[in-house]
Amino acid sequence: MPQREFAGHLKVCDGLILWADQHAHDLLDYPQGTLADMPVGEVLAADATLVPALLEVPALGTVDRLAVPLQTRTGELVRVNLHGEHMEDRCTLWTLRKVVGGLRRTRMDALAQRDALTGLPSRVPSLDVLLSDAERTPVAAGWLALCFLDIDAFREVNDRLGASGGDAVLHEVARRLRAALPPGARIARVGGDEFALVLWPAGEAQCRERVEQLLVHLAHPYRWKDDALTLHISCGVAMSPRGQQPTEVMLQQARQAVFMAKQAGQTIRFFDAAQALEERHEVGSRQRIRQGLERGEFVLAYQPKVDMLQGRVIGVEALVRWQHPERGLLQPGTFIPLVEDHEVVEQLGDWAMAEALRQAADWLSHGRSTSVSVNVSPRAFLRAGFAARLAGLLAQYPQLPPAVLELEILETTAIKDLDVAAQCIGECQALGVPVTLDDFGTGYSSLTYLRHLPATALKLDQTFVRGLLHSPDDRAIVEGILVMARGLGRRVIAEGVESVAHGEALLGLGCTLGQGYGIARPMDPCQVVEWIAAFERDPMWRSATATPAA
Repeated sequence: MPQREFAGHLKVCDGLILWADQHAHDLLDYPQGTLADMPVGEVLAADATLVPALLEVPALGTVDRLAVPLQTRTGELVRVNLHGEHMEDRCTLWTLRKVVGGLRRTRMDALAQRDALTGLPSRVPSLDVLLSDAERTPVAAGWLALCFLDIDAFREVNDRLGASGGDAVLHEVARRLRAALPPGARIARVGGDEFALVLWPAGEAQCRERVEQLLVHLAHPYRWKDDALTLHISCGVAMSPRGQQPTEVMLQQARQAVFMAKQAGQTIRFFDAAQALEERHEVGSRQRIRQGLERGEFVLAYQPKVDMLQGRVIGVEALVRWQHPERGLLQPGTFIPLVEDHEVVEQLGDWAMAEALRQAADWLSHGRSTSVSVNVSPRAFLRAGFAARLAGLLAQYPQLPPAVLELEILETTAIKDLDVAAQCIGECQALGVPVTLDDFGTGYSSLTYLRHLPATALKLDQTFVRGLLHSPDDRAIVEGILVMARGLGRRVIAEGVESVAHGEALLGLGCTLGQGYGIARPMDPCQVVEWIAAFERDPMWRSATATPAA
């Protein structure tokens, strides 16, 4: 009777198992349901620093990992072939097939060891094989280097040349690699557009030199029929003293290095264990932030914005806080930097806008109408589909005018891509949602680009406002921005109003709108209505006079 071949499935997101079927539980010897919410690293019998690279799946396409060791609940090792593919919710579905023995498997493995298109081996030799080869080859180096080469944007090559042209390019890449290999080196095609090299350098400098020479050979134009193109290839390198690291581990390290090279805009990157550990920590932190969102651990505090001249509140700014069950209330500076370039920041931003609208609707039901401004990350604001998501949120609160929600984007976000930023601001304002440029004055503050941005208001950066009382330079900057904003018909809100004296100085320059600790600290939503009533009964600048507002 043939041995049963397990085929289980795991749904993984940011290193966390969100769901597992019965076959996966059986394969790993876990009771049904106990794999959910478990870090996938707990079932992978691999170096913890390698887990992110092992779980990496291209945004478009699939990936296969062969003979990956997993650890069952009792500590037993079982090898599986993994097939990963992205799902619509940005998670990855992994299919697990247990590696079994038998003549059929032996024949299949033999066929799988050589790539049909290029004729290259499809796997990197084991360390034992490499060391055995080295004994018969005049290789005197004391280091083993495994290089992972990834052709960037190869899908565009297929789109341009067609499948046949793409295959021809891959075949030529393999030919050039063979021709340029130094003595004792080995090569394999380990993925659709991925190749692995085994080198024996004397050290990192020689390894880099050899890789650069190989990349020069690969950089010459490739011709197909009447077309010609050049390739850009990224390379990740893992090195270890001779005989001290299995090639399976080094391959995963090299994969991780090439991923980091692409993120940093580099062509060659050597694996760094400390950086890999830091990356793993960041992945775990992002995963915990995502969990915090799902568990309702995030809250908004609200800081009033006031018209100092008229003594009234013009709105509040929503500021995100994390009510961490172990670490207490965390300020955004402790967690936003971990996600500002990750999709989690978009989820956090969507949550903040939805929560701000919900709170505004609650205040309205108690007789208080006030606008709420929300900070939006550059990644979220400039990404396609932001206005559509915003429209969907507004539609959930038909009792609120769209202008009750205001968006704040950093000045540096706007100048990063002026045309895209102008379009996004226009789309938001078409929905009735005003947009303010935050921290104004820290970027270029150019009249040329500002007149192209349909922002409703500017927020004076608090560093200039705080220095207003003692720094002539800061005062001159504030005056210049006020003149520029007045000429363009933009409102100006001053952040960093730390005292009544700061407010009086601003009023003297014609800036009537302010926000800061001298007015009020961020407060719980239940305190907002009472605070507004108290402020408007007894404003701080009752006797102040000023020129017309900017």
